[in-house]
Amino acid sequence: MQLNFKRIIDLSYPIDENSPCELPIEPARIYDTATMEEDGYFESRVDLSGHYSTHTDTPSLMYASGFTIDQIPLEKLSGMVTLMNFSRDKKPGDEITEQEITNWMAEHDDIAKDSIVFLYTGMQEYAYQPIFNRKWIGLSGEAAKLLCDKGIKIVGTDAPSIDSLRGHDIQFPAHHTFLEHEIPIVEDICNLDKLPQNFYALIAPLKLCKSSGAPTRVFAFV
Repeated sequence: MQLNFKRIIDLSYPIDENSPCELPIEPARIYDTATMEEDGYFESRVDLSGHYSTHTDTPSLMYASGFTIDQIPLEKLSGMVTLMNFSRDKKPGDEITEQEITNWMAEHDDIAKDSIVFLYTGMQEYAYQPIFNRKWIGLSGEAAKLLCDKGIKIVGTDAPSIDSLRGHDIQFPAHHTFLEHEIPIVEDICNLDKLPQNFYALIAPLKLCKSSGAPTRVFAFV
């Protein structure tokens, strides 16, 4: 396969003590274990959740028999993306419904089987504000099922959770729907305002064993 692109855009946040994340996940701890002054070389240690900052969720998050981060099939981690832009229509706390997904496809384009879908909700504009992980925009369970029925292979969002606020109160239906269908979820992505509706992406979670999630670099080729 040959890619034609002019630039690469990083869709992931830097990892530090202030990275955007879902509550109640704790901030990363980054500290020196060796310094130039004392040891002649520089080394540091990072302690963080696998679901901190830009990260990928795998089926093992919700299902004991689900695959873990190191077991994600490689073919899921790259491909053409359909960017669904709801940023002009939604405000923090809103839910994206099944009908709104249907309306978007009728207005723009259908979603091809084995595509990657990224949701541009507009929450990236609030990433370093308290509202980001208290009143975000997410999918209803029915909207998640519609995307599953389209045969997508990964879903991503610029919000801290793929589920809506209401979904968090009723046992995470969007998470369960995607992960039951072995569709990994990428949360806390950014720079979606810099992208066209369709582009090629590479998703690169750390290959952590025995983990349901991992910090992830996401690259768009445009």
